[in-house]
Amino acid sequence: MGSGIYIATSGAVAQDRALDVTANNIANASTAGYKGKRATFGQALANTRAQDAAFVGVAEVATDTSAGPIRQTDNPLDLALTGDGYFSVNTPAGVRYTRAGDFRLDNQGRLVNGAGLVARATGGGELRVPPDATDVTVGDDGRLMVGADPVGQLELVRFAPTSLTREGDNLYAASGPPIQGGPPVEIMSGALEQSNVNVVRGVIELVKVSRTYESLMKMIQGYRDMDAAAARGLGRSK
Repeated sequence: MGSGIYIATSGAVAQDRALDVTANNIANASTAGYKGKRATFGQALANTRAQDAAFVGVAEVATDTSAGPIRQTDNPLDLALTGDGYFSVNTPAGVRYTRAGDFRLDNQGRLVNGAGLVARATGGGELRVPPDATDVTVGDDGRLMVGADPVGQLELVRFAPTSLTREGDNLYAASGPPIQGGPPVEIMSGALEQSNVNVVRGVIELVKVSRTYESLMKMIQGYRDMDAAAARGLGRSK
């Protein structure tokens, strides 16, 4: 059997991880602002005794930061970002960042996102509108307006890609300060950035990864059968 079964097993484990990544992308294809993940493979356990053995593993699960398509909704509190900026929201774990712009007003008049997290105003704090407000809009600079009167401004930030760590619920945590200067982050009101996951490509990738995983599992079973046959032959020879 040699090291063949271990090589096949390492490949199956890597493909199982890739299967999870691809399935999660497809499941979030309709999630506003979602950025797909990409699993890349690399050699693992390179310092092995077998000269002809090369084991594989998932080297990295990276985020595809390319922009998703924009869908017009005509809801003034649906907001899409142009460029590489992020909205800031308050969470129980602290400040987090997101591209999802499906905002609304809660029963306290606060601007919250689809998950109910409160949007941060520039410099911190919350954005609130009076309970009887009817004409609520957001400008391209993030200013929340009631009629012609501004009531606050959304905190919009930009980060270097390596400064953000992906968390659940379409949120990112920052390990470094925002980028200062550069082009301003602008907002399109009445629109939502859609997921950048292409469903058709995702399904094709899912099929490809599934077939590769199945092939590797058959190889593992073949090595097991060979091992069992060798053991039976050894027993009969005694």
